[in-house]
Amino acid sequence: MRQHFLCRNNDGANMKRIVQFVILFLTLNSYVSAEELSTVIDSLEQIHKQAEAGDASAQARLGELYANGVGVSIDANKSVEWYRKAAAQGYPEAQYQLGAMYGSGEAVTSVNKDPSKAAEWYQKAAAQGHPKAEFELGSMHLKGEGVTRDATKAVEWFKKAAAQGHAQAQSELGWMYQNGKGVARDSVLAYAWHDLAVAHGNDNAKKLRDLTNLNYAQRAEARELSANWKLGQVLSR
Repeated sequence: MRQHFLCRNNDGANMKRIVQFVILFLTLNSYVSAEELSTVIDSLEQIHKQAEAGDASAQARLGELYANGVGVSIDANKSVEWYRKAAAQGYPEAQYQLGAMYGSGEAVTSVNKDPSKAAEWYQKAAAQGHPKAEFELGSMHLKGEGVTRDATKAVEWFKKAAAQGHAQAQSELGWMYQNGKGVARDSVLAYAWHDLAVAHGNDNAKKLRDLTNLNYAQRAEARELSANWKLGQVLSR
């Protein structure tokens, strides 16, 4: 069970005043050792200092901590605030997270669902090679959500993410080749991409792979393509 150590970490003075009590409470209840808790608190204080000083990675880290309630109480508004600071400095993970927030709007009081804004933030992160953002942008083009529906563009973004080992993008490419969406229908490449997705942990791709209709020679070719894939490579034949 996750324990929330602090209600806020943006007030160093208040934090220090409650450290002794928190350590006593948690150690007496055998949740964590005093040494472990002190390390966590010191780490949170350091991250906050770095974030306040303008460190984009620390700002993004604070956004993550507030979003998930790690070491602090969950605070969606604080999460957005810190992600925005990091994203304004061009930090791709923060840009991706803002895209995800605008894409869902769930449990985030200061961000309403807005597919267009989601696409804008995904675009910024994807332009820097962020694989999750590339995949999401491909999905939005496939559905016509926040952007113009364009299967060809969807394939382009899926390929960028898939080349970086993004399993879901690899499976989506398999589906695109299987159905001739944005690319010419190609059962060998469909099988190969699904097979690669399975190798990277996408269990859902296994059924799609096994449903691909191939003869013995085609199946052997597809398996060879996936077996010889290297990071950064887009499968072709």
